[in-house]
Amino acid sequence: MEKNKITIRLCYIELIIFAGILVTMIFHFRCGFEKSFFALMIIAALAGCGVSLALKDYLKSMIQSSAFDVAGVHNKKALEKQLQQIQDEDDTLDTGIMMFDLNNLKIINDTYGHEEGDVFIQTFASFLTRILTENSYLARFGGDEFLIIQRNTTWSQLEQMNIQLQTLIDEHNQTADHPLSYAVGYDISCKNHYYLIMDLLQMADEKMYQDKQYKKQLQKNGPLAARRSMLAESISTDSLKEKIFTLLNNRSEEKQYAFLMTDVDNFHLINDYWGYEMGTNILNFILKKLELFPQTLFVNRYHSDIFVGIIDITGQDPAVAREKISAYHKQAIREVLESYPLNYMTLNTGVYYLNDTDTPAEEVISHANIARRRAKETSTCVFEYNAELSSTEQKRAETIHSFQNALAKKEFQIYFQPKICGKDQTIASAEALVRWQRENDTMWYPDMFLPILEETGEIQALDYYVYEETFAWMNQRQKEGKRVIPVSLNVSPVHFGNIHSFAEKVMALIKQYEINPYHVIFEITETTFIHNIKAVNEMICFFHEQNIRISMDDFGSGYSSLNALKDILFDEVKIDKRFLSDDLSENGKIVLQEIFHLLKRTNKSIVCEGVETKEMVDFLVEEGCDELQGYYYYKPMSQNAFEKLLENIV
Repeated sequence: MEKNKITIRLCYIELIIFAGILVTMIFHFRCGFEKSFFALMIIAALAGCGVSLALKDYLKSMIQSSAFDVAGVHNKKALEKQLQQIQDEDDTLDTGIMMFDLNNLKIINDTYGHEEGDVFIQTFASFLTRILTENSYLARFGGDEFLIIQRNTTWSQLEQMNIQLQTLIDEHNQTADHPLSYAVGYDISCKNHYYLIMDLLQMADEKMYQDKQYKKQLQKNGPLAARRSMLAESISTDSLKEKIFTLLNNRSEEKQYAFLMTDVDNFHLINDYWGYEMGTNILNFILKKLELFPQTLFVNRYHSDIFVGIIDITGQDPAVAREKISAYHKQAIREVLESYPLNYMTLNTGVYYLNDTDTPAEEVISHANIARRRAKETSTCVFEYNAELSSTEQKRAETIHSFQNALAKKEFQIYFQPKICGKDQTIASAEALVRWQRENDTMWYPDMFLPILEETGEIQALDYYVYEETFAWMNQRQKEGKRVIPVSLNVSPVHFGNIHSFAEKVMALIKQYEINPYHVIFEITETTFIHNIKAVNEMICFFHEQNIRISMDDFGSGYSSLNALKDILFDEVKIDKRFLSDDLSENGKIVLQEIFHLLKRTNKSIVCEGVETKEMVDFLVEEGCDELQGYYYYKPMSQNAFEKLLENIV
């Protein structure tokens, strides 16, 4: 693109040179040049001018017909094609739209000309390119308007991209002849607020317009308006620790204090819908209300929408203090809703009682923050840090810090739960599960460590460990001439961030241990499928080529199960155990019968988990369930116990 622009400029220079030669030759015609030589030079100069003009026009037409415009980014035509592609995919989950409007372009064009205006546009576009990631698509769709499509993104990432852009603009404006300014609006399609691509465009456009109007008003009213809307200054962590230390070490023995950490739930939605001006006003309003809480010793904004404070609770029972905090927060919320056009708002508060002066200030802050997060998770609004929470956090920390060492020592044990054939009631396959055998001889079950490992990303390493241990066991049985049955292995959602790497590692393990691919079944949860439809189907297609089967686990556990059926590429569907938890009521039977009918028509194998009674077995077998798994038959068992079971049956 840039090379074409440079070539066009050279064409203009060549045209001027040839024209100069032509004028010079005509001027010196009477200076004694031979007619033949003079004619030849005239023809050459005219030909040069013609070629330069033709090349210039050709390159201009190429630029105009390309997917890029004068700003060096995708043009409107290319953007429309990209939007249509996303619309056809019908998959906008975790897709963000950022719209930008470049201010003062008309003034630049009118004052300095359109060439200077083009430079103005190109400068802004260059800053936009610097905030892009590998998942970004940047286009110009109007004279002074740009758009970024951001895939696999979060609210936080969009906010950081905007902050980064503003920082670049601020640095540029310090020395620029023509300062840049812009309005921005952005929105995201996520699991809580799912939008189609055209709806995202509309919402981003509306927010950009709001931001543009606000900045115009701010410019009109001058610096005073900016000062009125300024967000209350935050306190640094070091200053906060110093404040806590000073209060603790200067209090009398009878005094009892509580440290509070409060946040506004989903505050980013307020900023995104109503604008940063209103968001700032609301935060300042909340701060003033917190300052008025009885027996307040100290209150400050910590960072973003989080506030910290210390209150005097001398002589109060902790339960009474908690109720007072909760009641006051509800009152503050009511006053916010009365003062601003909001329909709903929640405050989450973590409480830590300052009983021990020896507790380091950083631990006080950490404990209150943990309690705040628990308040958010449990929707209790106010949550106290207690011994149970301390034990939970200790276990979490222990899990994180000891995982790698435990993996190296092979503390994780493979357990198997057989799956029974519905037709002949024999063992058809098994699911590989994992247990953590701790050094102190205690056994940790999956729900005690898997959620933590999923949060930290360590679940990826554990999955590969389970696969390798299972394949090694299957390989050993093959060498010994013993029966090998298909084994189901769980696939964590983290792998869908890089399915090619996952597929390569899995196939390398299968090749290393000489496993028959037919004996491998990968289980992917319904939730994972819904959030990664394209990636999951891509992975399924790859493994189908390797004769590896794929099962949808926890079918019916949530989301749009029936909607998922139309796009499903799975070989097997595993019905969630919650379908069997109501002791097979008549309505429950009807639902299962219809689901079985749909799955059979689409040639899917059916597995039911959570089978615990003879009544369940009889019903499921009669309805054509292919495999049954549950405590009615077998609980998960150790590798040795499973081997003995297979030998006894054979």
